[in-house]
This record gives sequence, C-alpha cells and structure tokens, in this order.
Amino acid sequence: MKKNLYSIISLLLGVFFLAACTPEVDEKFSESASDRIKGEIAKTKQILESAENGWRMEYYGSTTYGGYNVFMQFKDDKVTVAGEKAGASHNAGIGADGKAVTASSHYKVEQSQGVLLSFDEYNEVFHYFSEPNNADYGEPADGMGGDLEFRVISATPEKIELSGKKHGARILMYPMPAGQTAEEYITEVIRIKNHMDSRSYKLEIEGSTRDISAVTSYRRLRFAYYDDDNEYTEVAAPFIITTEGYKFYKPVTVDGNEISAIKAGANDDYFETESTVNAKLWTYVPTKKELLETGMWFVNYADLGTFAQPCWNTMLDKLATTGPNNTRERMVWALIGIFQKKWGIHLQTTRDYAYYGLTLGEVSGSDGNEITLKCNTLSNNKAGKEFYNKLGLKDALLPFVGKTVSSKRTFVVTSDDERHPTYILLTDKDEPTNVIKLWAEQVLYPYGDLDDLDKE
Repeated sequence: MKKNLYSIISLLLGVFFLAACTPEVDEKFSESASDRIKGEIAKTKQILESAENGWRMEYYGSTTYGGYNVFMQFKDDKVTVAGEKAGASHNAGIGADGKAVTASSHYKVEQSQGVLLSFDEYNEVFHYFSEPNNADYGEPADGMGGDLEFRVISATPEKIELSGKKHGARILMYPMPAGQTAEEYITEVIRIKNHMDSRSYKLEIEGSTRDISAVTSYRRLRFAYYDDDNEYTEVAAPFIITTEGYKFYKPVTVDGNEISAIKAGANDDYFETESTVNAKLWTYVPTKKELLETGMWFVNYADLGTFAQPCWNTMLDKLATTGPNNTRERMVWALIGIFQKKWGIHLQTTRDYAYYGLTLGEVSGSDGNEITLKCNTLSNNKAGKEFYNKLGLKDALLPFVGKTVSSKRTFVVTSDDERHPTYILLTDKDEPTNVIKLWAEQVLYPYGDLDDLDKE
C-alpha cells in the first residue's frame, strides 16, 4: 500500500513538473529562434543598405559560362543594378552616353530555412542571368543557369557570401571602394579582358616539364595534359575578370599545383599565377589543326555555304516528325570538336544528344594550316548511329568527310584572328564552293527560323 502511494505521488509530481515546465521551455525556445532569425534579417538588410557606394557582386550561374561583375545599390527596399554586358541581348554595360546602364526594382530579405535575399521584381539587368530561355546562352529552359533568390551564408560590412537557392552557385559580394564608379570598374575589366584574352595558352610550372595547354571557352579555362600514367587529364577553371586579372571560382589543382588566380601584369606574353609554386600562363598561338583539335566550333546553317547547305537539308527534313506525337524535333546546337573528351561532330536536339566520331589529320608540310577529316566509325553513341543511319547525319557529314565512311576531305583552315579567333573557315581543296564557317561561341538553333515551331 505504501509502495503504491509513493508511486502515485511520484507520477503526480512528474505530471505537475511537465505541465509547469515544458510549455514554458518550448515557448521560450520558439521565441528565441524567432527573435534570432528576425535579428539576422534586420542585420543583413542593414549591412546591404549601409554600404555608401554599393556592392560589387561576383555573379555565377552555370560555371560553364564563368562569372560577371554586377553592381548593386540597396535603399528603402529598392535595388539599383548595373553590370557587365554578358551577351548581345543583355541590356547592360556602358551606354552610348558613357554611363552604366541601370535598372531598379524591389528586393526583400526574408526567412526561408534561414535568411534569404530575394530579387522578387523583374530587373532587366539582373534577371538576364536567370531567364530560362536566354537568347545568347544555354539550352531551352536552362539559360545561363542563374538564380534570383539566394541563401545568406554570412554577412559582414566587408563581405557577403550567398548561395543560389535553386542552382547552388557560390556568390560573393564586396563593398565598392569610395569614389569608384561602376563605369570605371567595367571600363577597367574591358581593358583587362583585351590585355589577357587568348584562345590558347601554355601553363609553365617551375620544376615541371609537363606540357600543359589551356583553352578558353566563355569565361572558363580548360587545362589539359597527360599525367604520369599517360592518362589524359582535364581541369576546368571558371573565372571572373576583376581589375587584378582572372579570379577563379574556386582554386583548382593542375599537376599538383593549386592555382586561384591569374594576374594581369604589365605585358601580354605571359601572366603570373597565384599558386602554391611559381607558375606562368603563356599566351600561345596554335596551329589551325590545334585550334580544331582543342576547341568546340559551332555550326550555323547560314554559314555552311552553297555546297553544304543542301546536305544539311536532309537532316532538317528528317527531324520534322521525330518529336513526340510526330512533331518536329529541333536542333539546339551542333559542333565540330572536342566535347566530353570525345572528338567529332556533336548534336543536341530537343530530344537527344548524338555524337559521331571524326578523325582529324594534318597535311605534311602545311605547318598545321591544312587538315584532313574522315569518319571514325569506332567512336559514337547510340543516338549518333541512329542519326547517321536514319536521320540525315550521313548527308550532313558529306561536306566534311566525303561520301563514305572511308573517304576524307582536305581543307585549308584560316581564321579571323591569330590569338583569339571568333571563327574559322574550312575551304575544301578539291571543291571550291565547299567553304564552311564555324564559330567559337555557341550558336543556338543553327537552323534558325527553318525549324522554329512557332513559324512553321
């Protein structure tokens, strides 16, 4: 009996204790968490708006395209944005009046699994990077792969670190120095770009005899070399252009050497690196064969020439009914060169990615300015075989390799600029009307209006 009485009393005391204490503790903890996030939101907003000369944002969408400088002034829930001109359709950069093109819109700082910085009203300068159907970059629905909402990782008056909510790119922001304008910064970036820009480079690391090449595509360096096991190695280094030179998105390791930046320097023959050992990036003028061998060169139907265009019409006609429910399958891009470590012709349509291997040769005694092309039937993917056998790729390849898988064509290769070509010309030595222009920058929808679903 006494034992049971003690048990009842213990139980009642436990109930009273929980009833008295638990809600108070929970409420106190809840209020503390709520107050804490409100404080972080207020602090972040105060930091954004207290920078007297605004902020410079190092913006990245997909690292394929590298980074761009964006300038922001925050005040009373509004943000005024300027930035580098990233593409032909981007209304940004410096206008005809010599002033930076700007756009103002609403912004907010709110709670969403932490502190979130949101640019919630359309801004034509800033939202260019996150538009899903960008006229200058990317595939349908992707664009440049940028964000317009960012998780605040840390914020101080000296530096803000963000992470894109959807795509996760790391974004850094720095206060603009007093007296420096966006126009001045953009002008200096343009000067640095012109000073350092080269299609090809060679990386020289102190104490190493390794042959390391580097090729630029958009704002990304691609280092390539063979390691000690004779394995082909590629290292991608997306970068942003600052007033100091090329700053990498994050440090990369090339042949055991960590590199975080390339410094502009006084001359344009070579550039010092910020790295663990002394290393220099030398500008390099490759042979035309090397240009083809190390690059991605995009097809534009309008630049195929009178000989090649009819050959590509076959594929255009075949794709008219290969989409869902016999609808048109549209060509998104087509390139000749190296992609995913494979050399040949690469096609991306709205349905599939196709690859068919080609073999690139050099004519003896031509100093790399004359090349040969033929099919490499041992290197292709399933879609590549389908396109070759059923969807017109065999005809499309005729101006490049000839009529059969064993034939080849010989071309004289020229370009518009030795150091940083924007295009190359292939002129067939045996067929003068077969002149093909290939572009260094991505050409979206190479057939143009011919396969535009809205204009058929």
